[in-house]
Amino acid sequence: MNYRVFRGEKELSVHTAAIFPPPYHRNRVMEYIQFTAQYPVCLTIHSDIAVTDAVIRPLRLGLTPEISDGILRIWIEKPVKFSLEINRSAENNLLVLAEEERYEGFLKEEDAGREGKLWYFEKGVHDVGVLTVAGNDVTVYMEEGAYIHGKIDLDHCERVLICGYGVISMEKYPYEMRHTYQRCINAMYCRDLTIRDITIMDSNDWSLRVFGCDRVLVDNVKIIGCRGNSDGVDVCGSRDVLVQNVFTRVWDDSLVVKALDTGNAENITFRSCILWNDFARPMEVGVELRADEVKHIRFEDIDVLHSPTGYPLMGIHHGDRAVVSDVVFEDIRIEDAPGAQLFDIRITPSYWNRDSRMGCIRDVVFRNIRVTGSPGIPRLMSNSRLQGYDEEHDIKGVSVENLSILGKTVHDAKSLGLLCMNYVDQVSFRVDEASERLKMIETGMEWERPLRRKPDGSYEGVLGIWLDNPHETAMEKEIRLEISPAHTGEYDRERRRVLLPAKERVSLSWPISLPAGKYVIALQSVDPEICPVWQYVPLDWILTRGRCEESLPIPFVNYYGDRLGSMRAWIQDDCLALQSELLEREDCRMIVYAARPVPCRKGEVLFSVEETDFGEVPAVINGEDGPEAAPQLRCPLEITLVFKNEPKV
Repeated sequence: MNYRVFRGEKELSVHTAAIFPPPYHRNRVMEYIQFTAQYPVCLTIHSDIAVTDAVIRPLRLGLTPEISDGILRIWIEKPVKFSLEINRSAENNLLVLAEEERYEGFLKEEDAGREGKLWYFEKGVHDVGVLTVAGNDVTVYMEEGAYIHGKIDLDHCERVLICGYGVISMEKYPYEMRHTYQRCINAMYCRDLTIRDITIMDSNDWSLRVFGCDRVLVDNVKIIGCRGNSDGVDVCGSRDVLVQNVFTRVWDDSLVVKALDTGNAENITFRSCILWNDFARPMEVGVELRADEVKHIRFEDIDVLHSPTGYPLMGIHHGDRAVVSDVVFEDIRIEDAPGAQLFDIRITPSYWNRDSRMGCIRDVVFRNIRVTGSPGIPRLMSNSRLQGYDEEHDIKGVSVENLSILGKTVHDAKSLGLLCMNYVDQVSFRVDEASERLKMIETGMEWERPLRRKPDGSYEGVLGIWLDNPHETAMEKEIRLEISPAHTGEYDRERRRVLLPAKERVSLSWPISLPAGKYVIALQSVDPEICPVWQYVPLDWILTRGRCEESLPIPFVNYYGDRLGSMRAWIQDDCLALQSELLEREDCRMIVYAARPVPCRKGEVLFSVEETDFGEVPAVINGEDGPEAAPQLRCPLEITLVFKNEPKV
């Protein structure tokens, strides 16, 4: 344990929850405390980690810990949920769940005349397997300190309440038991359902599914998940649903709207939620939208603490029959999301679609969206995107109102970095005239001396980068060049400060040396006023015939800069010959794939590397007009399965 926590003289229990953060090598644990109190209270926190600084997220809370001799003190005025991050690092954080004193005497009073059924789980460990609730007027109460192994199925119920400060977990059930143990809370065809205050842990598949239901309230639920498909709350083909005050730290999507042939999805609101996604998307409508209509969807007053992999923060992805309309994202605050897309709205076939016809998207609003950073951004955001499918299945009516990045307001597609692609109409921007606008610096990339193959098989050239300042005042900007895969080749990796005179262009040169391989070369910055620019560069590895010494050694360098060795390859007696010092090690295996060249079809992947999984460079696909960045493709599963890109070996 890294922390000991005291409220006054009382030491609080510190619990752990399984998480799966980058770089996705193994499960780890997050420590958390949960307590009820009469406020205000002061927490005193002792850390085994040397403390030089700390931050409390969400930043909007304005909570600042007092630090003295390595001990932290935090004053809490009311029930609140936050992440305490030592030395401003999300690693080894402490999650604080300060709850309202809600249940003192609750059951004694309420149960005295209750006609329905009560499931009561007192403090302690309970193994329930599958708890099926199939009647009306049922209460499932989890006392604070109750820890339940299993899941709850609700089927065609009315007036059901699930509540309490207990925990329900599926940690005992491995992936192989998913046919029975999936979705910790699964509500199917229910009416007048309330789920309040509980904590859901380590669900095998989606954590809380609302499926074909009407009139549902999900309030103050905490969800922590570490597995693939460990979504937070999935509202599927349901109506009149309110999800509020929810905290998620999940590996997959956090708040999702779908429709799975259980009627229209409409009047669904997510508000006052705090989201942390270790891999996928915080807010999503789609992919499966099998209904006639998906409408009146609201995401309001939401904080995104961390979303590290570059996925869209707000998305609508559609390939089924629904008419999607009246979707609003409002009062969204985004902290740590390096390289992410703000939003991605797209109509396209995918693995998850089942309908024989496609729908369309109408009237989407992004209002009062703020990218505050952590603070600041370590890298430029990926371009947002609007893309329809054809003239009938298109996107119409997208409004961007008062969207700001690091305190400056976007006012058009260029300042947002928005790609308006095929079959998109009626896109508008509204800004507060008194706000300071982003002043974009246009950029470009062209080869002063193209990459040429040297006798040793490596490539050398000089890349030119230009920056245009179209404004009336001079500006100073900081830029850097990034080539992926990381730690490969030789070039100037240092940041450069560039003075840009008013109304002038400045050009810079980057000599570059690279071994054979496939690369993305990108201009990067911490400044959102720099327009992103990149190139996809494939460099052939041409094998020689004859002796090993004449072949170029290709280095093995991983994402962390570890240089493990190299390999030479050449043609000898019409065979492929390989030589590597790694083959002499007993602890090393090498797998070599070879394939005949095949044509690359439209939409297939040209480029994906380890940094793609970590949000530092998007995959590149073979687009309609050449190489195209694909920020929605952030892992091999997405590339090969979901979006059917079938990359060739």
